[in-house]
Amino acid sequence: MEDIIGHQSANPSIKGSSKAVLVTGGAGYVGSHTCKLLAKNGYLPVTVDRHFREGLVSFGPNYNLNLPQEVNRLDEIIKRYNITSCIHFAGSTSVPESVANPSLYYKNNLIVTISLLDKLIECGVKTFVYSSSAATYGDPGTKLMMEQVCKDYKTAYGLSSVGLRYFNAAGADPEGDVGELREKETHIVPLAIAAAKQGNTFKIFGDKYPTDDGTCVRDYVHVMDLADAHIKALNYSSYEKVAEVFNLGSGEPASNKQLVDAVQKHAGTMKVEMHDNRPGDPAYLVADITKVKEILDWSPTQSSIDNVVSTAVQWYNKTHRKEIQ
Repeated sequence: MEDIIGHQSANPSIKGSSKAVLVTGGAGYVGSHTCKLLAKNGYLPVTVDRHFREGLVSFGPNYNLNLPQEVNRLDEIIKRYNITSCIHFAGSTSVPESVANPSLYYKNNLIVTISLLDKLIECGVKTFVYSSSAATYGDPGTKLMMEQVCKDYKTAYGLSSVGLRYFNAAGADPEGDVGELREKETHIVPLAIAAAKQGNTFKIFGDKYPTDDGTCVRDYVHVMDLADAHIKALNYSSYEKVAEVFNLGSGEPASNKQLVDAVQKHAGTMKVEMHDNRPGDPAYLVADITKVKEILDWSPTQSSIDNVVSTAVQWYNKTHRKEIQ
């Protein structure tokens, strides 16, 4: 099979392993951190992604593959590694873009996933963990549709699935192997760090909200905590026939001002401009993680705003060495 990137194991005994996991979108932010933790826990992550970057750290076999056009290539990959489960990260995540271009989002998040599910079932893979989104609460869209699809697929085809609705993924691998890196940055933590490091002005939208300090309060959950939740969800759906969904959050909400304070502590001072509230921005958006604590025995251990920011700053320093020197 061509288009293999990274270090693929040549050990033929791998075919006998029942711990090979197909990871779609495993070259992305949360996906790459999950692949690292899968490998640490004795799994073999087999990644398929259409966005491999130069210098990407690999934790198992990697394949350049564009779903759903190349979905039939999965037959050989699944057979080759005796894959019995799948963690699905591939998809689009920007809510504003989903409103501006719904066709793209239906294709990327619904049609692609259904095509993948049909192929998995055809190949006998019936354990499925997928990333959903906290955006289901504000703008249901395709993520909420996928939750219904998985329920229907459990009834009709015996698919066991867990959807993970996570809030604001943030932070980076403390060991510095992987982190948040994209061509067009939209996430507040790396944007604030870049502003501090580059001497730019950082804008806060709104200080008149009904919160303690007047700025929006959000839930920043560390990416390694998310990775841990995906592995717990994988174990759970492997042994229980379910179609479950869980919220993942930090348990420690932070306001925009608190976030800026943490960034300035670890990345240096910056000029901050206060702007008017943005229409439609909720004052308080925080996860209720009671259910995931009870059923998956998962609790965030790395998601304090200080740790989120400090690990993100470490990653920024690593990826911007020339700039910092």
